[in-house]
Amino acid sequence: MHRQFSSMNTTDSPPIVARSVMLRCFVPEDAPKVFEMSQEDGLRRWIPDQVYEDEAATMEVLDYLIGKYRDPGTPSLAPYVLGVCLNDSGELIGHVGLSPLDGQVEIGYAIEDKHQGQGLASQAVRAMSEWALAHFELPRILGIVAIDNIASSRVLERAGFELAEESMGSLHGRSGLVRRYEKAVCR
Repeated sequence: MHRQFSSMNTTDSPPIVARSVMLRCFVPEDAPKVFEMSQEDGLRRWIPDQVYEDEAATMEVLDYLIGKYRDPGTPSLAPYVLGVCLNDSGELIGHVGLSPLDGQVEIGYAIEDKHQGQGLASQAVRAMSEWALAHFELPRILGIVAIDNIASSRVLERAGFELAEESMGSLHGRSGLVRRYEKAVCR
């Protein structure tokens, strides 16, 4: 059973609502669904460090992420990851999050396989990045994807990120060609 999150336990936190999705803080009850999503082919291919051995390992990760909403409560210092839910049903279908990267902040995201190709990831990334740029007063957010992950590049482009460069880099423990995107505060 997937329930919509009804009360927030952090100050000035989401939910952040977009056209078809809502972003909300994770809760412990999300562990079974997060584990299930971590077993899908897309995550195994593109985000192998987010594939969990079992629900217990998933719960450890969720406990850690939930603790970071307040301590330190900023993606400049630690991950700030939200669940992506469908507006109409409240079903958890993925995640979108911000993490520190070389003195800047990077966005990451995943939508479960059966909900891909519907623009939901772009909506989630746009909503999160616009909220975070203002809420955390960030000058920019980076998006880094493997050069052959065309779908992820399209997500970033549709969410308003601009291609900054293509170069060799490391992504999820693998070296190779990457695309680096940026979304900056509109002045």
